[in-house]
Amino acid sequence: MAFSMASRIEWHKVKPATLRGELIELVIALALIAVGWLSLPTLLLAVLAELLVTVALSWYFYPQRGLRRHLADIAKMFGLLCFLAIFILAAYAGAGGFANGPWPGAQSLLGVVLLVAVRGGLLLLEARTAPDPRLHWARSALMRGGALIVGSFLAVFTCFLLGVPLAHALALVWPSHAADLAIASVYLITLGVLACILSTMSEQEIAEISGNPYID
Repeated sequence: MAFSMASRIEWHKVKPATLRGELIELVIALALIAVGWLSLPTLLLAVLAELLVTVALSWYFYPQRGLRRHLADIAKMFGLLCFLAIFILAAYAGAGGFANGPWPGAQSLLGVVLLVAVRGGLLLLEARTAPDPRLHWARSALMRGGALIVGSFLAVFTCFLLGVPLAHALALVWPSHAADLAIASVYLITLGVLACILSTMSEQEIAEISGNPYID
């Protein structure tokens, strides 16, 4: 069944820019982990912050939804991703993570804040100057947010099934970074695959989503 579902995805329609961006993010993240500037918990914080910023900035494009409902959206996304992060961190712990303690350093946290602020600001600026701001926002930010949510859900399974065994194998040659490299790589690849799948959506489908991306 899994092969049949995969065969129905029109992989040739994956946008090169999406694939390139996901690969660049994967390489940069693994490089930062290798030099000790990033860890799996910090990566999850970055994903959480990016998602919350995306939901918060969506208020600019959908003011008719109202402040109260936007705040409720932020709270729901925060709770959902924190819930999923518990299981991903459990896989990380099973892979031998948290050897240096459970909390990321102040330098890593500052880097997360700056990166997310720059990314969110650029997306907002690009959308505001686009011919159709809502369509651009849906294509760039909302599709990315969808990939983060669905990908994090799937990563609960891939991090346990693939990440933990990979970490144990890497521990034989690089024990100090094995858990971070293994779980982070599996997590980011899962997110990247979802982002590539979503990039195959037609402009008409994205335009329909941009009209009203909320399901409640």
